Amino acid sequence: MAPSDDTGRHQLRLERLRRRVAIASGLSPGLLAAEVGWHLLRTGCQTLADARERAVPVRRASAEPWRHYLLGPSRGARPRPATMELERCLREAEAALDGRFPVLGYGTLAVGTEGRSWHHDPVHGFTWPLRHHRGIGSAPGQGDIKVPWEVSRLQWLVALARAHAYTSDSRYHKGATELLRSWAEANPPGWGPNWANAMEAGIRAANLVWAAEILDDPAFTALTGGMLRDHGRYIMAHLEYTPRLAMNHYLADIVGLVHAGGALRHSRVGRFWLRFGGWQLQREILKQFHQDGSNFEASLGYHRLSTELALMGLLALRRLGVPVRHEVMTRFESAVGALADLTGPHGLLPAVGDEDSGLVVGLQSGREARDTSPVIAAASAVHNARMPTELTGPELAQWCGAGPSRPRAAPRSAAFPAGGWYVLSAGPYWCLAECGGVGQRGNGGHGHNDTLSFVLCVDGREVVTDPGTGVYTPDPRLRNELRATRSHSTVEVDGAEQNRFDPEALRALQNEDRARVVACREDGSGRHFLDAVHEGYCRLDDPVLHRRRFDLSQYGLTVRDEISCHAAHTLVLSLPLGPGVVAEPGGDGVLLSVQGTAVRLSQTDGPPLSFCVEEMPRSAAYGQVTRGRVLRATLSVDGSTAWALRFRRLEAPNEGV
Repeated sequence: MAPSDDTGRHQLRLERLRRRVAIASGLSPGLLAAEVGWHLLRTGCQTLADARERAVPVRRASAEPWRHYLLGPSRGARPRPATMELERCLREAEAALDGRFPVLGYGTLAVGTEGRSWHHDPVHGFTWPLRHHRGIGSAPGQGDIKVPWEVSRLQWLVALARAHAYTSDSRYHKGATELLRSWAEANPPGWGPNWANAMEAGIRAANLVWAAEILDDPAFTALTGGMLRDHGRYIMAHLEYTPRLAMNHYLADIVGLVHAGGALRHSRVGRFWLRFGGWQLQREILKQFHQDGSNFEASLGYHRLSTELALMGLLALRRLGVPVRHEVMTRFESAVGALADLTGPHGLLPAVGDEDSGLVVGLQSGREARDTSPVIAAASAVHNARMPTELTGPELAQWCGAGPSRPRAAPRSAAFPAGGWYVLSAGPYWCLAECGGVGQRGNGGHGHNDTLSFVLCVDGREVVTDPGTGVYTPDPRLRNELRATRSHSTVEVDGAEQNRFDPEALRALQNEDRARVVACREDGSGRHFLDAVHEGYCRLDDPVLHRRRFDLSQYGLTVRDEISCHAAHTLVLSLPLGPGVVAEPGGDGVLLSVQGTAVRLSQTDGPPLSFCVEEMPRSAAYGQVTRGRVLRATLSVDGSTAWALRFRRLEAPNEGV
């Protein structure tokens, strides 16, 4: 290795050490003591668990009975999926019998169902070894560990159970049993990549319970009971929690404990898991969702995932008769309401922040992760202590026991100050502005450098978009490109990032932008104003302050940028374009057209901006990467400057400015 490479690695290690010291120095003495105490306790628990796992590396889960609770003793009403939903369910079930499984944005992959195939990533051609999970890594640049993780969440097992419930075809019942035994033999507790973290075990536990309840077969239930015992033990020994920061991983851990504990509540350990999980679930809902309903991760995708986790956990508690505090139910309802308001008029959640396309329980096949309607419809089931006699809505909502759901409301303006998300809506225009921090209380694990960026829909079509996430560990370069400032509809200064990040620390951003909203109001005529600023570039030798003002009405959107500085700087303004948007720059602006909608982008103030059309990666779902278009303008300044851009829909294709 060249000396320069050694120096670079040494500097990165020092940077990580400085970051840890900076985090520790920012903690109060009490919190720091709690962190140290928790670390020692967790290390002890993990050491004991590791010794047990290594002592018996390969063993078959013993049968253990348990009692149903999700669908109730009377089994309630049986879901009646729409024709398309039924077809998707049967397709997923048939594919599973053939060793093919849906995996995030990668599509349906031929993985196989024997031995090491459960540890294989066919996209990148990498297979993880059958080692104790302490020796398992994510293999950056070689494979995507989320592929075997996704397959091993066992959502396809619930699809097989549903297919059997709908058709009474014994092939699905037999296939579910054989595939589950194959998975259990290839993945002894604590061994292999699928035991690398407790979140995967937690989501897997929830799917085991649902599959067993839907199949309603004593032999299958006994098999899953033994596996749930192993899953509960593993989760308790490897909880992804610290007093400083607990995230969606910990939420998934405790949802798994609730499901496993509910199934094994006839045992002392099962009752403990249920009590502990129920208490922690309610506590985390209040911690991870702000009072306005927004999630603390600075990611719309993880807001949806965390809401779905809360839904499945609260539903299990309600079915078990465990009391849920009023303030927890109120916070959950706020989270669901935020999910509805943040969904664009095209029915999808914008890809702001990370989106890993993960789902929780496989109760609806072919579900698009950014389609929030199934989760919103299912949320009403949390209020039902028992399965109703009549079920409606998407298949997920029916299995959860949801009654009649309200039709989707028209888009409206909404503000979520705690999360930094602001929705402006009037006439054919819908705009989501991102004016918050990096999320996770400054950790930035799922946030992007997208401060003051926006998504614009006109006539229900995305004109300006967020490029998405791409992947995490299999392609660090792509990961860093898509979370960088230049990839978002905001302003980059001197090639710097709004919040610096270590290119090897793929789930962290430094918390430097200190974004804040100066004003947000509506003038009574349907015209909305939003004024926000961030200080991410105030660390430069010549500090730069970026202020952006949004002015939206039924006649269009105006975005005004103000750059305050004293010296020379190079500014880059990027506007990633939505799928299918064609851009035609001209002397009077840029014509943006998509599916019959034409929008004129024109400059109304400031030094002339010359836009060019470039290509950049775009990711509609995790693992799905295509090429998209972006408008970019570069401007050199010697001091403060400002400009304004206006987006206006053209009523006729040949209409001028």
